[in-house]
Amino acid sequence: MDEIRIIHTGDTHLGYRQYHSDVRRKDFLNAFSAVVDDAIDMGVDAVIHAGDLFDSRNPTLDDILDAMGLFSRLKSTGIPLLAIVGNHESKQNTQWLDLYSSLGLVTRLSNEPYRLGDVAIYGIDSIAKTKIPLFDYSIFDGMITDARYNLLVMHQLVKPFSFGDWDIKEVIDSIPFDIHAVLLGDNHKYEITKVDGTWVTYPGSTERNSTSEREPRSYNIVTIRDSGIEISKRIIPTRDFLFIPVDVNEGPNALEDVFNAIMEHDIHDKVVFVELSGDVKARLDFSEIEKFLISRGALVPGIKDLRAGVDTLNDPSLKVVFSDPDDVIKEEIRKMNLTSGGLLLDDMIRDSQIAKTRMGDEAELKLGELLEKIDFTNPVPVSVSVDEPFSENSNEKELQSINETPVSSSETVKAPEVSSGLVEDEKTVYESDDENPYENSEIEVSDSGSDTASEQNAEPAETVTRDEKKPSAENKKNEDTPKPRQYNLGDYL
Repeated sequence: MDEIRIIHTGDTHLGYRQYHSDVRRKDFLNAFSAVVDDAIDMGVDAVIHAGDLFDSRNPTLDDILDAMGLFSRLKSTGIPLLAIVGNHESKQNTQWLDLYSSLGLVTRLSNEPYRLGDVAIYGIDSIAKTKIPLFDYSIFDGMITDARYNLLVMHQLVKPFSFGDWDIKEVIDSIPFDIHAVLLGDNHKYEITKVDGTWVTYPGSTERNSTSEREPRSYNIVTIRDSGIEISKRIIPTRDFLFIPVDVNEGPNALEDVFNAIMEHDIHDKVVFVELSGDVKARLDFSEIEKFLISRGALVPGIKDLRAGVDTLNDPSLKVVFSDPDDVIKEEIRKMNLTSGGLLLDDMIRDSQIAKTRMGDEAELKLGELLEKIDFTNPVPVSVSVDEPFSENSNEKELQSINETPVSSSETVKAPEVSSGLVEDEKTVYESDDENPYENSEIEVSDSGSDTASEQNAEPAETVTRDEKKPSAENKKNEDTPKPRQYNLGDYL
């Protein structure tokens, strides 16, 4: 067979504005552009991208066009770009790779083989950790070809590497034909091993996504001959990250010691981190250190105080396992304490099997079935809004306002009127006047401002209401008439 050479790369994270720097965003583009340059210069037979093309599932228009420009360069030289979807740019339905595929720029790998001479190439998009045990290997049934070598491309953290979530040996053994090499993405560090004679390798990311990625950035060159498969690593030139260790001691010269350590290095256009260790009592002005770094030409100034675990750039490692977006949304919805009807509607809206044009009819049908199961004879607590915000001392405030009205000590004041038997301080709804202990009650106002219920039903010499008017006979009749129970359908759903 003719020799076949393939570039294996991934984790390009286009669009990542690391440290909020647009220069760093361009660095990520330039790193992937260097891989494309090498592919064209070497005249490789294909470029395989193992996922995380973009840093976000919602890249900017500039990022989309930049990627399109690189893909067009490959196409113009006849080099196919084969790719899978990573966890960073993964969307629920149509993927960005589908857009580029429709333009003839990318081939999205899947369970159906892509033939490159005597090599068949398969792909599995990124799968959430929780769904790995449910993966159906039967999708590869009947997909075997007469190719001499079979390659599988995945974007996963796998065993036997120490950080793995998915046992790659299980994958190799479960696919119903031989796999000769597994080309991986997701881990940003170059790794390579053999599992039962099958190559398993990560090329590493094309740019540094965090300060923990101190090794040079790289990609793989996979060479396939009659004698077998060879995999080699090639370094990508990227912007320097410089780490300056400084051991500080308590005293007036601590800041000067830091400056002297910085001056020993060429920091121009570099991402620079000053790593402080030593005496925790040494007090340093971080802002002065950052100003000094910028004055010396540092692109990004940063400080890592190893004594206290402080990082001024808050630069976490990107070794993060992302949950399935649907699972995260469901968990947040559970925290909202929605009613049964609310949860039912949410499930229906997210159900891709229900056509949007049928959503209204389906909702009416399902909610109708739910209502039929509800026993409306059982009382349901009803939240009642009042004109003023309710507080535990609301009754006392009302009585205080009444006390401020000039009245004699012998005068009595009618209890404030409430609608539907609502008493503000208890927030209880009474279905009839007989159940309301406050109905027709009177409050006596003493000289000291304390109020007690009247012990006699004799009509006082004068009564005062809030609006300083006596209720009419018609209003009194309406108050004495029991009102029918009002049901709020929303309280049952």
